[in-house]
Amino acid sequence: MVTAAVVLTKAVLFLFQSIMEQFNPCLRNFVAMGKTYEKALSSVTFAAKGYFDALVRMGELASESHGSKDLGDVLFQMAEVHRQIQMQLEDMLKSFHNELLTELEKKVELDVRYLNAALKKYQMEHKSKGESLEKCQAELKKLRRKSQGSKNPSKYGDKEMQYVETISSKQNELDNYISESYKNALSEERRRYCFLVDRQCAAAKTSNTYHTKGRDLLTQKIPLWQQACADPNKLPERAMLLAQQMGSGATGTLGPSVHHTSKSSLTISDPIPGAKPLPVPPELARMMGVDGVPVVNGSGVHGGEDYHRWMETRAAHEKPAHRHGGETFSNTLPVRKVAPVKPKNTLAETQTLPRSSSMAAGLERNGRTRVQALFSHAAGDNSTLLSFTEGDIITLLVPEARDGWHYGENEKNRMRGWFPFSYTRLIPEPDSNKLHVSLQHSRSSSTGNLLEREMALPTPDYGMPTRFLTQQQSTPHSRQRPYSVAMPGFSQVGYAHTHTHTHTHTHILPILNCSTCPV
Repeated sequence: MVTAAVVLTKAVLFLFQSIMEQFNPCLRNFVAMGKTYEKALSSVTFAAKGYFDALVRMGELASESHGSKDLGDVLFQMAEVHRQIQMQLEDMLKSFHNELLTELEKKVELDVRYLNAALKKYQMEHKSKGESLEKCQAELKKLRRKSQGSKNPSKYGDKEMQYVETISSKQNELDNYISESYKNALSEERRRYCFLVDRQCAAAKTSNTYHTKGRDLLTQKIPLWQQACADPNKLPERAMLLAQQMGSGATGTLGPSVHHTSKSSLTISDPIPGAKPLPVPPELARMMGVDGVPVVNGSGVHGGEDYHRWMETRAAHEKPAHRHGGETFSNTLPVRKVAPVKPKNTLAETQTLPRSSSMAAGLERNGRTRVQALFSHAAGDNSTLLSFTEGDIITLLVPEARDGWHYGENEKNRMRGWFPFSYTRLIPEPDSNKLHVSLQHSRSSSTGNLLEREMALPTPDYGMPTRFLTQQQSTPHSRQRPYSVAMPGFSQVGYAHTHTHTHTHTHILPILNCSTCPV
């Protein structure tokens, strides 16, 4: 008859063997499959970076179109949202590796040695207690044989009772040990499964954070994105500006530069009503002239009277049949206030005109333009803005600014967002000192395009009096400076064209065309 002690003893041995021969090998296989899964997800994150870089490129192309600039912003938002989701996926992978795979791998290696030692200890204790019990039982049998052959068996009665009590005590001790060993074996098995479930829960928490944040971001943004592309036939108001001008019938035939809508501004049209000046921080206020007119190379508006006389003379020589060639160009030149005439020797040539947001149109398209922060900027709770500190380097990701705001990536923390362009300065290229402006034969070019290449433009003879054209050859002691006369397709900040003559000083004030600002 099989006793309970024998059954429990076999059960204890079976539990130890099950852990060592089944659980641990399966756990090793689980860790190996987890590493394969981690490697596959890492490949997905690498491919996702290339995918979102391509999406940003598509946004850049859309932002250069007059009819799809808003969709370019949507594509930028999509790339940013998915980049944040991808960052959460990377955090989930780190948690999966550190809190699950690494811990389980350590556990399975230590568990092999521990189980071998525990099983050996159990077997030794069980053998020792069993041998002690068997020895007492053997002594009792000898004593009983002596008692049966003796003439006075009563003298062995007390000693026999002592052996019986000892055997009973040792049997109870052995049974209790087997019972406790069985409970310990069950606990060892359960602890290992509990540890596996606990580590899996830790990885699941990070996975839940990843999916929750992705759901929240997409739930908030998807309706706005769908609204932006709901009606493909609906064009922005700024894109319809040329059509409205042609429909009015008052401006005649538009110039040829109207057809060039990519990477240029519509300078032949009237200034757009309601255009706001670019935001300038208080720290840049000292770089501005009187009444908000920028100081050009240290000079003010000296020569403003000649400028107004030139405007009146040009208007008098215009004919109605050529309004589209002369009058519309003059509409881009707003009336300036004339400052008091200053002596020539007071002009300083150490200051330069601060760049406005429209100069971003002349930045390099093939490479990434970098700027340096002059002042700190905090985004606060707005996730679409970019925070930076003074001295940070920012890489521009879009070709031009929007109402004074530019989109870029902080090279310190790799965060992306919109930031005030006036808070930064352009980092010049290594060979920027070699660039110069050629003003021979009365040619001009804007400062934004001088950053890209040296460029010669047709003579700006849009009704200009002869006395202005004859002043192109200055005296030997004069210095040539770049200038801009609001030419079509070049809506950057112009510089005053200064000519030193025996009796005449002519200055064309700097021109800021806000038509390049985004809607």
